[in-house]
Amino acid sequence: MFAGRPVRTGRAVLVAGVLLVLSAVGFGVTALVRASDPGRSPLHRAVDAYLETVGTGGSAPAATCAGTSDPAAELRRQGARFGHRIVSSTEGGGQATVNVDLTPGHGPAVAYSLDLSRTGTVWEVCSASPGHMEIDPFG
Repeated sequence: MFAGRPVRTGRAVLVAGVLLVLSAVGFGVTALVRASDPGRSPLHRAVDAYLETVGTGGSAPAATCAGTSDPAAELRRQGARFGHRIVSSTEGGGQATVNVDLTPGHGPAVAYSLDLSRTGTVWEVCSASPGHMEIDPFG
């Protein structure tokens, strides 16, 4: 320390601490709002519910879509348990495609594309394929 120069590290540490606390609160509120947001699309809520069930080892409802294999069995090829993140989606005419990243407990995220069908207000996962489908956000 030099004579005549005040040490200002206390103020810098205080400011950094306040910013850290505000950041943590902001992230927590964002996660809470996202989880309970009634404005989230029914499609995304259905995909989240399906993948949370399948990814935690629960039994998913059997797909009643004609000519499809069991999407849960395809997803579990990545492991019995996994997390997920919705990447993008498109829907129209009662059909939808949702790109997701599965996050198994080990290794990098694995890209999958889910095809869904809607009957009334209920979305059903019909198939799961490795990789993402190209979705044109302007199309």
